[in-house]
Amino acid sequence: MLKSKNLGFLIVAAALSAPLLSFAAEPIKADPGKQAFQNKDYATAYREWKTLADKGDANAQFNLGVMFAWGLGVEQDVNEAMRLYHLAADQGNAQAEYRLGYRYAHGWGVQQDFAEASHWYQMAADQGDGAAQTGIAHLYEEGFGVEKNAKLALTYYRRAAAQGVPEAQFALAQLMEKGKSTKRDPADVFAMYRKAAEQGYAPAQEKVGAMYETGTGVAADRAQAFFWSALAANQREKNAERRLNAMASRLSAGEATKMKQLAKEWKPVLASK
Repeated sequence: MLKSKNLGFLIVAAALSAPLLSFAAEPIKADPGKQAFQNKDYATAYREWKTLADKGDANAQFNLGVMFAWGLGVEQDVNEAMRLYHLAADQGNAQAEYRLGYRYAHGWGVQQDFAEASHWYQMAADQGDGAAQTGIAHLYEEGFGVEKNAKLALTYYRRAAAQGVPEAQFALAQLMEKGKSTKRDPADVFAMYRKAAEQGYAPAQEKVGAMYETGTGVAADRAQAFFWSALAANQREKNAERRLNAMASRLSAGEATKMKQLAKEWKPVLASK
């Protein structure tokens, strides 16, 4: 494997490769494999999808790839997962295209290859896949596998952020904060960070906490700063942990306890746009 380049926040976003499956939006008939998989009856899911995959069904090929990638009901086999992802991607399955891009970008089970990653990210991004748009945006931002292009990076981050992808919202807020976007107002920056934070994205929660503490883009509020920092600290975000310790003495014991409890009970709101 080649030495991995720093992929910044995308390394944190490994959850994007969780075992999510591909199902037709409006299936003509019920999918027994889907029902079996959701019931964790992986043997039945494998049998149903294997029959379809052998007939060239791209969704089934992708779903089997996920099972082999994660060892769900089958022995984990990255090579077989990649073979199935390629079969599905060659038929235009966007989720398979994204998975290939992600694996090549991170060198996960394959030799790291940014040029190959950019190809598959672009294929999926062109179909509107938000995760892939985030991936290709980062490659354009850093110049990994493609010529560095800040304008295209911003374009794809915006598209993904509009779909509610928290990593893209965070990256877009960073570019706004650095003055690399038409929107540079601190209030707009705060609003974008908060969209990602509300979905549970720890780096964004840390930034929201910091902005509440300093009153940047929002009215200063120590309690809110403590609350959002606590959320991020609960996910081991180092800057938030340090801020939380420093702020503890600025709140009353009762207020600090209340904010910690609220943070403990808090649930993310997914797909915030």
